[in-house]
Amino acid sequence: MLVKSGGSVPRAVSLANELKRMAHVSDAYAVFGRFDVVAFFQGDDVKQVFHAVSKATKLAGIMSTETLVEGQGNTDPDNYGTGPFA
Repeated sequence: MLVKSGGSVPRAVSLANELKRMAHVSDAYAVFGRFDVVAFFQGDDVKQVFHAVSKATKLAGIMSTETLVEGQGNTDPDNYGTGPFA
C-alpha cells in the first residue's frame, strides 16, 4: 500500500511504525517521492489482506492511499482466467 501523509518526515516515520504493529503488515517504511510510506501486507487469502488494508486506511494522518495487489494466481497460459483472481 502506498500512503500519502502530507510530506512530513516525522509523521511518515510514525505512520510506518504504526502500520508495522498492525496484523498482516509484514513491513512498512517511510520513503521519499510521490508517496510518504510504503507498507507490505500478507495474509492467507485476498479477503484477509483487503480487510487489513481497509483497517490501515483509517489510521489518523493518512491523506490518501493506493493499493497494489500481487496476483499469484494461475500462471499456466493454457488455463489463463482461472485461479483466485479470475
